Amino acid sequence: MRTPFALLSGLAIVALVAAACGAGSPATSSPPSPSPTPPDGSTEPAAGFRLRLTTVQALPPLEVFTWTPQIVITDDLVAIQAGAIPLIFPGPLTTPLIGTQLTEEAWAKLVSEAKAAGLLSGKTDFTGGALPPGAAAGRLQLVIEGRTHDLSGDPSRVAFCGETLCRAEPATPEAFATFVSLLGDLPRWLGAGVGAQAPRTPSGYAVLVGPPPPDEQGLAVAPRPWPFETRAADFGRPLTGQPERRCGIVAGAEAAAFTVTLRNATQLTTWQDPALADPVGLTVRPLLPGDDDPCVPLVGG
Repeated sequence: MRTPFALLSGLAIVALVAAACGAGSPATSSPPSPSPTPPDGSTEPAAGFRLRLTTVQALPPLEVFTWTPQIVITDDLVAIQAGAIPLIFPGPLTTPLIGTQLTEEAWAKLVSEAKAAGLLSGKTDFTGGALPPGAAAGRLQLVIEGRTHDLSGDPSRVAFCGETLCRAEPATPEAFATFVSLLGDLPRWLGAGVGAQAPRTPSGYAVLVGPPPPDEQGLAVAPRPWPFETRAADFGRPLTGQPERRCGIVAGAEAAAFTVTLRNATQLTTWQDPALADPVGLTVRPLLPGDDDPCVPLVGG
């Protein structure tokens, strides 16, 4: 029997489920295949985060290059999510990030809800066996008491009782989806345990170098100076089968300087390396705690 669970508006749930399809493209992925785990469904924790929610989909690596987690809660309890993007064209070159400080009490409430939902029971697959081939799945990683619970499920299976959330049966696909939906509105769920939002600067970026972006409307402006110390022709590594494109990681002081450069860069911005005759385009992904190197599947290991 389901009981009303009025913690999140339907609009917020729809927004989070839509976000789970990734930035930019409609989604299509098999559930993740976590590494072998102990009987409690956990693994040794990865450093840097307490919670990550990502989308997993069987698409070519280039198509998901810019996909970032829907939310990451860091070791020091900062909830990082994508910020608002102005509804203008061209939009910013990369999605802005916002960080929200949580309290330990807020984290305890989140963990309590995960336990009540049956997400810490040792079960890892919450897709219900009904996810269509190629459909997007949600991957939820929770680091609790030194163990990582690596779960997959269908974030669209949120159950409603009228206009409110239902408290789903524990350890069901609906319980997974309901928990995921709550992450879409932390202030409403966790109340005073959620601080004010502030811009968040990532520790690094993954950068694709390639041809300039198409400018069918003639909106591009003059190229900007190449932003990195390493020349474009030597940046990172060439993509497998596409040697004219390269992928690399920017970190440390160079990443901090690039953050400033990105403030006025748009999807149509081009970059001129003095060593090249023509400008190039950049595709940029901010790196968050727990991210794998997104260049690896593109450059062949």
